[in-house]
Amino acid sequence: MEKNIDWTDIRYLLEGDTIQKQVYKAIHNCRAMELLAAFDPVLTGTYPIGIYLPDSDIDIICAFSRQAFFENVVLNAFAYHDDFNIIHKLIRGEECIIARFKHSGFLFEVFGQEKPVNEQYAFRHMIVEHRLLAENDALFRKKILSLKEKGLTTEEAFCTLLGIEGDPYENLLQFE
Repeated sequence: MEKNIDWTDIRYLLEGDTIQKQVYKAIHNCRAMELLAAFDPVLTGTYPIGIYLPDSDIDIICAFSRQAFFENVVLNAFAYHDDFNIIHKLIRGEECIIARFKHSGFLFEVFGQEKPVNEQYAFRHMIVEHRLLAENDALFRKKILSLKEKGLTTEEAFCTLLGIEGDPYENLLQFE
């Protein structure tokens, strides 16, 4: 994939591999970006940067200013999908809403918090990971995938390969 991508427009997936094209179709078919448009949705995680595994989920992050409104929109938009659930979670001291459901053979995770999407960890990590993948060779990508297959999270895999100790979610951001 190209180095400079408009992450707010998922059409870049159409330039990707077969799975990324299927992810685009799944997102498009359930109208996720359209239904979440009021919350600046951005696809993050492993599908955009091509380091997904067969059980990876489609991560869409959102920014809300009114938590109850966001929750109602998510419920109305996705509650009819298979295996839908929604939880409230405190992450790094911030209230988050996480909804999960299945559509078109993929597990979706819609994540919202009262913070602009470009300041959220998922987005920031993806940008760092994308750059590190672009700066390294195919063997680096294979090693990341191998570590993920062994059960490490994406952030843990990058930190392990780069020799970074401590909290991978905080310490990966040193590459911003």
